[in-house]
Amino acid sequence: MKIESWLFHTTIKKNYLRMKLNKGFLQIGTLTVIFLVSACGGSNQQKSNKQSEKTAEQGTMANQNRQENTTDMHQQHNSLAENFSHKDIIILEHPYQLAETTKTEMEQVIDAYLQLKDAFVKDDEQATEKATTLMAEKVAAVIPTKLEGKGLEAWHNHQEVYEAKLKEMQHIKGLDNKRSYFSHISEIMYCTIKSFGLKQGNLFAIFCPMAFDSKGAYWISDSKTIQNPYLGSKMPTCGEVKEEL
Repeated sequence: MKIESWLFHTTIKKNYLRMKLNKGFLQIGTLTVIFLVSACGGSNQQKSNKQSEKTAEQGTMANQNRQENTTDMHQQHNSLAENFSHKDIIILEHPYQLAETTKTEMEQVIDAYLQLKDAFVKDDEQATEKATTLMAEKVAAVIPTKLEGKGLEAWHNHQEVYEAKLKEMQHIKGLDNKRSYFSHISEIMYCTIKSFGLKQGNLFAIFCPMAFDSKGAYWISDSKTIQNPYLGSKMPTCGEVKEEL
């Protein structure tokens, strides 16, 4: 009887200890799961924070790059314009936003200029005179009342020089004499294109170092192919693209 009682109590104790151990393992397992979930959540949060920091950093770098590109663009055209004969031609720092009709009128001035350039390339004085008249008409056709502020000031500045140089070209004889005025008109044309954002990506500023006894001169072209309007058939391929407009 004593032995049976002892076995009974021993069995109860073993079961009790087994339950305690199982409960302990269960608690340890639960804590482990909680720890892993927390660690995983913390890791994901760290990844999320790092991703946010990376995105913000990329955004900041993109803004800096845009600002640097804009600054480089302004420095580029200001640097190029420092070589011009005319130092008082206005170049707006930020292109003036034109009404569509005014933009069309100004781009027709560019088209007439390109015809003038082509006439000089071909050494064709008659075509030069015709293109000069056409360009003068297109300059006069731009309606300044549709401009205001800095845009109006810039156009008045450009228009005044256009009209003076084109008028002189119409009265002087000889291609070489006309070419001298064309170089001034080309400088104004560059400033007009930059100030009003005209025909962007389709024009090129080209420099000829041999023009006018090696003093050099610029012109605007709608092609990267060099066709020199200052030296004509003498040196048709003399020149270098300095800027894509």
